[in-house]
Amino acid sequence: MTRKEMTNERAQSDVRINSAERGGIGRSQIESLFKTHYTQMYHLALTLLFDEAESKDVVSDVFASLLSGKVVMKADNAKAFLLASVHHRCLNVLQHKQVQERFARLLTEDADTLSSDNTAVEQMQMEELMRYVQDNLSSLEQQIFRLRYLREMTCQEVAGALNVSRQTVHTHLKQSVGKIRKYFNSNSKAI
Repeated sequence: MTRKEMTNERAQSDVRINSAERGGIGRSQIESLFKTHYTQMYHLALTLLFDEAESKDVVSDVFASLLSGKVVMKADNAKAFLLASVHHRCLNVLQHKQVQERFARLLTEDADTLSSDNTAVEQMQMEELMRYVQDNLSSLEQQIFRLRYLREMTCQEVAGALNVSRQTVHTHLKQSVGKIRKYFNSNSKAI
């Protein structure tokens, strides 16, 4: 590699930004960073998340933040900054998944468990939850909720069973859990 090529490569990967002068990175610089670092960023995300779609989403979110101006990159080494951003977003995704799974375990229990182990109060709370789901969620939200939490299918499996995208499943689950949480919090009911 010639000295000029090395200088050009360094200029692409090491972006110095004076936000007072430019107000952030220009679109062409972001496109250059995307072309240069996307593959490595994607592989890092895939290594951490084990999900191709989520990995692509994470990398896209990093670049979307740069494009929107939400994040101003002031690093000497753009590659390190971008990889660190992907790493942190992956950790956030994993943490969010853990919270959702804990919440789901608290919300749902198998019907056998309901009839055998639970106290009367817990059984009444679970029945109220299922009534709320039936009365207040759309048909698709109900199907997704039941397949994901009662049958314990993965989001990908639910998507395949209902012939919708994984993102659609994720969006409806998030909305459903938000509605349920809001209802039970506003009515001071514990599950």
